Parts: sequence; C-alpha cells; structure tokens
Amino acid sequence: MSSSRRKSREIALMALYQLELVQPALSEVLKFRWYDKKIETEERDFAISIINGVVKNAETIDTLIKKYSRNWDFARISPVNKCILRLSIYGLLNSKEIPPRVTIDEAMELTREFESENSVPFINGILDSILQYETNRHGKPDPQEPNLPGDGRT
Repeated sequence: MSSSRRKSREIALMALYQLELVQPALSEVLKFRWYDKKIETEERDFAISIINGVVKNAETIDTLIKKYSRNWDFARISPVNKCILRLSIYGLLNSKEIPPRVTIDEAMELTREFESENSVPFINGILDSILQYETNRHGKPDPQEPNLPGDGRT
C-alpha cells in the first residue's frame, strides 16, 4: 500500500475521531485546520472520500459493527476502535481496487498505532466476519450486493 494512502487513512481516522467525540460540523472537519502537517492533494482527496463515505453510510456500517461484535455492547467499544472499524468496513464494502486483506492489514496497523495491540484480535475478528459473510469478495455468491454508495476509491 502506498504511503500516501496510508497517510490518507490516518487523516481520515483522526477526522472520524473528531466527529465521534466533538461532533463538529463535517464541513469544518474537512477543512483540516486541525491537522498540523502538510497534506498533499492526493492524500486530502482520498481522505475526504473515506470520510464522506463513512459519514453517508454510518447507519449501515454501525449496524454491521453491532452484528459482528458479539458479546460487546456497541456503546462500550472505544471511539478509536469504532472509527477504525468504520473506515475499514467502508473500504471492504466499497473498494474494488484494494484487496480485502490489504484493507484488513491496514486496519491492524492503525489499531496498533492509535489504540493497542490488545484491540487487534477484536478488530480483526469483526473485519474477517464481515469479509466472509457480508461481501462476495471471497468469490462466494452474495445475492444482495453489500457495496455502499460511493466513488469506489477507498
């Protein structure tokens, strides 16, 4: 995965975290005034596509998190874990160009960097289940296409 996409995912994660905790206007978050490093246009555009996709599909994504986070109360999942799951699920369901394993591996790296090693099995389990049961990306038939509306660039 390119470092540009990696940085875009980190930026998207930070933005989603702000939206989760502070709940500012989306338009304010997308100005990236809170981000103190230079953002290349390609990184910014990819981050914005992720953020917009997650926000537009939040209800569907959160329903999947609740469905596959067995024995976990959604309200007790840490905000960082929720944000990592949201951006990763959006990627799994919407991206045709990025292999699912790459999306999941990236989620594991973000979890290690922004949450903890202890959260890795939890995040991995949910994403693996969604990949297996909610997508047809393993080549298994899925009569109800789960892809979310978006530009398919995640």
